[in-house]
Amino acid sequence: MFILSLTLTDIDIKFPGFVMVAQEISYDDEQEKEESYGKGNRPRGYGTGNYKASGKLSLLRDDYDDLLAYCKAKSIAFYGLEIPSIVVSYANQGGRTIIDELKQVHFTKRSNKAAQGDKTLTVDIDLLIVGGIVSDGVEPV
Repeated sequence: MFILSLTLTDIDIKFPGFVMVAQEISYDDEQEKEESYGKGNRPRGYGTGNYKASGKLSLLRDDYDDLLAYCKAKSIAFYGLEIPSIVVSYANQGGRTIIDELKQVHFTKRSNKAAQGDKTLTVDIDLLIVGGIVSDGVEPV
């Protein structure tokens, strides 16, 4: 299991023998729903479609280079890297810890950004979350 810890100052994703430091993580999911019509102009019910989850990581270029070095050392292609589980935990001071789990995470896109005058270079990585997002122990579907 890979663990993501959120504090006020850092986001760490832990791999066996490697810790990837991210600047930011965002994730969302959706369940398709559509009204069903019969006689008349009001819906009689609804049908459900596919569930979909995705996310994004933002890394400093130095941390992205460390991730590439990890892939090289393990002989894993960048888009072949699968993260079985990312755990995101957070809490208000004195409150209970809330845990979200992103299951079966794959990288789908990487975007490099650089502009004149930038103090840092960043890389954004889009995520495909195949196993869904479990929010505080509640399965999505």
